[in-house]
Amino acid sequence: MPFEPIPLLILIDDTRSWCIKVVPQLQDMLEKRGFIVDTHRMQDGPITLNGHRAVLLGAPTFGLGINERPPTDEFASYVEAIDGLDEVQIGVFTVYALRPGDALHRLKGLALRVGARFIAWNAYPRWDLTRGSHILPAECMVRVR
Repeated sequence: MPFEPIPLLILIDDTRSWCIKVVPQLQDMLEKRGFIVDTHRMQDGPITLNGHRAVLLGAPTFGLGINERPPTDEFASYVEAIDGLDEVQIGVFTVYALRPGDALHRLKGLALRVGARFIAWNAYPRWDLTRGSHILPAECMVRVR
């Protein structure tokens, strides 16, 4: 059976343009692992899954991650409105200022709430976006088929 690249979507809440800074390195690492990567910002409007087998959800965590933690109600509603998420695998990430708080747990809860199979998570500190940058691409390579 010949190799076929796997379509994957990176979907982010790009409030304050924090998450978009992680996308280039994620995209590069995923493409080197055999994925065709599409990216979409919630702020750009609705999206449909077009054969994507996996989705990476990203949302920022502001301050101490206590009051302003992801997913926001707006991002959660946006994600829940996408048809077909129950048929894909979802990984999650956050970009945080001081500490991630419970952001990853809350984003994982969103992934499970829409019926997706959970892949992995990672929190990127805003001051070092390369910390742990291999985690999501490696997990996708192993788990997404």
